[in-house]
Amino acid sequence: MGWIVAVPFYILLFLIIIFLFVLMPRVFHKPDMTVFRIWDYAHRGYHDERAKIPENSLAAFQRAVDCGYGAELDVHLTKDGELAVIHDESLKRMCGVEVNVCDLTMEELKQYRLQGTEESIPAL
Repeated sequence: MGWIVAVPFYILLFLIIIFLFVLMPRVFHKPDMTVFRIWDYAHRGYHDERAKIPENSLAAFQRAVDCGYGAELDVHLTKDGELAVIHDESLKRMCGVEVNVCDLTMEELKQYRLQGTEESIPAL
C-alpha cells in the first residue's frame, strides 16, 4: 500500500525538478539585449500616416534607410507559401477588407492597397 502513495509522490517530485532546472532558468536568465540598443530601429519601417507612408510598406522601409535607421518588420505566410510583410493576420486594419493573409496567394495579396495609398503589401 505504501508504494501507491510513493509512486505519485516521486512522479510529482520529478516534474518539479524538471520545472526548476529546465524551465525556470529562462525566467531568471533573459538574454542580454543591450547590444541591440546601440542602433535605432524604425518599428514596421519609418511610417507616417500624415505623409501617406503606411507601416510595413516599401516606402516606410526606404524612409528608414534614408534616415539612417534599421527597420523591424512583420511577416505572415500566404496561401502559396510566400512571406508577406504585414503585421496583422487580417487585412481589415490596413486595407479595409475582412480577409486573412493565409487565405490569399501573394499575387492576390498584391492587389490590395495599404491605407488607401498606392503602396501594396510587399513580399519578403
